[in-house]
Amino acid sequence: MIRPDRLSRKRKQTRDHIAAVAHALFERHGYEAVSMEQIAAEADVARGTLYNHFPVKEAVLAHWMHAELARDLVPLMQGVLSRTGFASRLAGLFQASARWWDAHRQFAAPYIRYRFQDVGRAEDGQPSSDMVGAYVRLIADAQDAGEIRRDAPAGQLARYLHFLYLCALMTWLGDAGISLEEELAQALDFFLAGAAAQA
Repeated sequence: MIRPDRLSRKRKQTRDHIAAVAHALFERHGYEAVSMEQIAAEADVARGTLYNHFPVKEAVLAHWMHAELARDLVPLMQGVLSRTGFASRLAGLFQASARWWDAHRQFAAPYIRYRFQDVGRAEDGQPSSDMVGAYVRLIADAQDAGEIRRDAPAGQLARYLHFLYLCALMTWLGDAGISLEEELAQALDFFLAGAAAQA
């Protein structure tokens, strides 16, 4: 009998392999040009296996992007937490985020469309790719330091901040001439104006 932890590990390995192969295909041929059948053939898995792991192509992309985000987030947060003050920490996080999205712009629109369709559901038990958890930590620390108002829970303020972040991201996606870093800086200013602790 196969142990559940081994089965789970094998499932994750299969999903990671499929997503890595799909990403290579997306890079080579363009996201829109790649079909699920091509992904299955290149990954050397049966179509049924592919659809068992990923019901749609966007789910494959989301899995790959979540893995990228998870890999990049740990060193990023170490750098962010070495800064002093909430505004400086969040500015550093947003600047790094803008660079990350600039590097992944070709995948941003299909990824975000898929994520909006999937709001409120975790992808097969995988952690969400969004930054709400990081925001909660930074906001809670800032509340403890007296920088951010304490009359609202950190989780609620983190969601408000995330909506501002998404607004900046959507604006950037709609206009290739816009700087995402500048849009995020404006979102941060807006948030700080409303969330700052009252003297």
